[in-house]
This record gives sequence, structure tokens and C-alpha cells, in this order.
Amino acid sequence: MTTTNYLTIMMKHFEHMNIEVAAAAETILDASSLKDREDTYDCNRFLFVKEGQGKLIVHDKEIQLVQGKLCILLSGIPHRIALESEEKLTLQWCHFRSSYEDRDLYRTLQIPFHIQVTNEQEEISALFKRLFEQLSLDRLTSRLKIKAIMLNLISLFLDNLSIAGNGTPTEDMQKIDIVLRYIDEHLADNITVENLSKQVFLHPNYFIVFFKGILGYSPIQYVNLRRMEMAKSLLLQPECNVSAVASKVGMQIYYFSRMFKAHTGLTPSRYRKQATSFVATGAKSHEEEDDRK
Repeated sequence: MTTTNYLTIMMKHFEHMNIEVAAAAETILDASSLKDREDTYDCNRFLFVKEGQGKLIVHDKEIQLVQGKLCILLSGIPHRIALESEEKLTLQWCHFRSSYEDRDLYRTLQIPFHIQVTNEQEEISALFKRLFEQLSLDRLTSRLKIKAIMLNLISLFLDNLSIAGNGTPTEDMQKIDIVLRYIDEHLADNITVENLSKQVFLHPNYFIVFFKGILGYSPIQYVNLRRMEMAKSLLLQPECNVSAVASKVGMQIYYFSRMFKAHTGLTPSRYRKQATSFVATGAKSHEEEDDRK
């Protein structure tokens, strides 16, 4: 499965999911505070090693816990933390639940459950502190801020995630990969549900449910979204006028302009003018900054 499609599925999932944080804290552990048994939770766990070292044991595998290690442990997975007698571990953690179309997409996507963070350790630690603060305040806007913090943490996890060598994709993911590649290769064509369902030998009605369960959009909604994303990229290229862009994404210019404005709030021409002016302004600022150095 290609890295691009893997990340596409994950990001669409995280954009749509609901998150509820049940508890969060910073805990200092030593060998005497741990019990020699596995724990199993009915919620997901984020664990971040702020200081110290130890071991996380999952499915009889030992993962070294050192400063900067960030783990997501899914609900129902037995695990335990082990420390030698002289070791101490400062953990920042939260317990959370997430829902999305009744699909356990974490397991479907086979997301690795631990990464080693190098450059963003202070940023992650600060996010956990903000999470602790919002949970204690219980203000009207706290739930929104908590979700924003959690999405930040997940984004940092994904930024540091190595997709390569992540095992064999599930059958569902292989099918979705085929469909997403077909869409990207045929954006200029007339794409129908029947076209897409034939790529993976599914009945069109079942395919719609299958596709939306993973991507969060109906197949045609996703096709149009990809067309708009492609159009925004093409409009930044000086050699592509609006008519050429419409052709490259398989749409009549009138219909394209109307859909593009509904998607961005700007006409294609206005979007191009505004985006290129931002790029030019940014480049000029960088040049002026270089001149001052």
C-alpha cells in the first residue's frame, strides 16, 4: 500500500472522529509502585515518557521506554510497565475513546503503537500540560480545546511515524489502495461508482458503504474533493489557466467554477490571484530577512 494513500485514509479518519478524554495526568513511577501483572483497559491510552527509562511489555514483546517515547495503546490490549529496582519513569498520559463510523480503524490500518520522538519532545510535553489544564477547568469551550490538543498529539505521532515496513496491509486496505490510485489516475475522466466498484469486484451498493466506512465520504464526494485539491495545486502553476485546470480535473469550466467557489469561498481566478500574492509576499519576506543577516 502506498504511503500517500495510507496517510490519506488516516487523516480522513482523524478529521471526522469524535474524541472523549476520560482522564489524564503526569505520574512518576518506580519499581515499588508497579505490580507484576498485565493491565487491560476499555479505552485507548496515550503514554509519553517525559523522563527516565523502563520497559513496556505488550504481547510478550519488550519495548524500551526512554525519554521521548510516545505510545498509543488500544483498548483491550494487555500490557504492563516494568522497571528495574533503581529505575524511575515520569509518564504523561491520557485515557481516551474515539468513535468513527463504528469501525475500529486503528486496527484496520495497523498503525504502529510506539514511536521515538526527537525534535518535538518539549512540544508534546507542553500539549499534555494544556490537556491537564483543560480537563481541570471544565469550561464551555474545554471540549473543543481538548479535541484540538488530542488532534495535535495525533498529528505529531503521524509526523514521526514510519510507514515503511509496517507489515502486510489488510484486505480492506489493499482494496481501498486500488480505488484511491484509480481515482488519482483518472481525475480527468468521468468517474462513476460503477467504475470504482469494478476495480475491487464489489457490488456498487456495498461498495458505497464500504468506502464511506473507511474514508468518511461517499465515493463521489471523495472524487470531487480530490478534484478540488488537485485544482488548488494546479492554479498555482502559471502555465495553467482556469480552463486548463477544469479540463485536467474532468469538469466543464462553468460547473468547475461553481463547485470550486462552493468549496473554497473564492472563484478559481480569485483564488489564484490571492494564493500567488501570498507566495510572492512570503518569498519577498524571506529575501529581506536574508539581506538583514
